[in-house]
Amino acid sequence: MLLLEHHGLTDAGRVRKNNEDSLLVGEGRDETLFVVADGIGGFEAGEVASSIAVDVLKDLGPSDSLEDAIREANRRILAAARGDERFHGMGTTVVAMRFGGTGEEPVAQISHVGDSRAYLLRGGELKPVTEDHSLVAELVRSGDLTRAQASEHPQKNLITRALGADAEVDVDTVVLPVEPGDRLLLCSDGLSDMVPEPGMLEILASYPENSERAARALVVAALEAGGADNVTVVVVDVREEDPPAEEPHRGDTQELRAILPEETHAPRPKTPRDGSLRGKKHAASRPKRRLGRLERTMAGLVRVVAVLLVLAALLTPFYLWGSSRYFLGFDGNEVVVYRGLPYAPWGLELNEEVRRTGLEEADVEERFRDDVESHKLYSSEEQAEAVVRDLEAG
Repeated sequence: MLLLEHHGLTDAGRVRKNNEDSLLVGEGRDETLFVVADGIGGFEAGEVASSIAVDVLKDLGPSDSLEDAIREANRRILAAARGDERFHGMGTTVVAMRFGGTGEEPVAQISHVGDSRAYLLRGGELKPVTEDHSLVAELVRSGDLTRAQASEHPQKNLITRALGADAEVDVDTVVLPVEPGDRLLLCSDGLSDMVPEPGMLEILASYPENSERAARALVVAALEAGGADNVTVVVVDVREEDPPAEEPHRGDTQELRAILPEETHAPRPKTPRDGSLRGKKHAASRPKRRLGRLERTMAGLVRVVAVLLVLAALLTPFYLWGSSRYFLGFDGNEVVVYRGLPYAPWGLELNEEVRRTGLEEADVEERFRDDVESHKLYSSEEQAEAVVRDLEAG
């Protein structure tokens, strides 16, 4: 019999005052469901969004659609934001995992939106199960960046997808066969940004029989690396054991439920970027004709509008994420603290001035000047102000 042993932890980190992460560790209607949600928005609005997502998923039944539940969470977050101006622009990432399949072929279903991740440790090798919905991840997939370069990129947290960003949300899902000895990890970027994957592997491999000690060690490693963000981890071990003598209590080892094959929600096929599997309809043979000038103009306008719509769809979650970010810049030779993102697409500023520091550019040491001129992003106003104090101290 396959059993699940699990442990989840969350910590505000060493920079932020409040924790905007939320997690679910087997406490829902489906006791094999585990969730990590990383809130976005600042001013505690991100905490509200992540809590809404977890509350919706907590009510998910064993045979209900996980993807539909995530879409419902998106709708509720948007409704809450419309109903209270304090929550305007809030959102959250989410990665959710549940177990099922049959006794002979058990599986884990993992659905996610954003850059919270899932990993599988099997045979001494740690493999990512999810792909971030972020600008940098897109550059990795296109071959413009390596994974190593992406981990150091200053805009590595600019996400392209989040709950609360739009009325409709695309949810990516994978279904993995699982076997005894597998260890699965869910985490927010507070872990993956602080601890490189080789470090995660070393920690997870150091506590093979204890999910709680592994989870605690991961959180400690993130804090010791700087703890720049909230950090949340869930470690789930798949074990083969005799059935327990009595019903397990919450938080104890849980038995994988056996469900019918048709209850497992398989991922919908994706269209490759090269279009090799894209369905094509072949029109009946007919004489070709030249497009008239008006038709060519209209075709060009349609292409321009399509490009603008795609850019707008990409920039919406960037702005959502950026509303809780801060950076420094020079304005009139003075160091200024800004909230938002250092971009102005089509002349539209995605930031606002927080305060002028009174610190002159000439007084900033050369070693600090690059961070100001490159508009390095900080995850909180407190972090940006700490940098200002460093600049003043010289």
